[in-house]
Amino acid sequence: MQLMRKTLAVQSVTGMANWQRKVLALFPGLRHDVQRPDFSISMVFFDLLPRVRVAHQDGDPEMLRRIYGFAEWCFEQKAKDLWNAAGVAFYEHLFDSHRSLWPEFVRRLSPRVVEGCMGVWGWRLSEEELAEGRRLLAECRKPLYQEARLTKSCT
Repeated sequence: MQLMRKTLAVQSVTGMANWQRKVLALFPGLRHDVQRPDFSISMVFFDLLPRVRVAHQDGDPEMLRRIYGFAEWCFEQKAKDLWNAAGVAFYEHLFDSHRSLWPEFVRRLSPRVVEGCMGVWGWRLSEEELAEGRRLLAECRKPLYQEARLTKSCT
């Protein structure tokens, strides 16, 4: 009930929250889900997490731009329900995937996201995994995180 009130408080006159309109623009396949009253921003990220892994495996730069762009847009918002969902439902679980994808993940993470999420990664990952993540971040020579900001629907 409290989540419902919070969502209603940030809705526009169209009856849809800004994040919902962005989801519809970026991920039209989620239309049915987004229109359900019980569908939350966290549920969006639980849906996007496996999609980002597939997009990395398939080499789909457009899908990667949309997903990372939306995640970063949410992460940068003042509303706690948005930045918190991006942090705990997406970024926190990003490194749950096979390590072969990690070098691609770190290329898409902005310094702001890295700074904001290092604490949850430190809590979630083993010391060895965290050291590997830090090494990959330090060695990243061709970051792509700025590409996500080129996604017009996320500005």
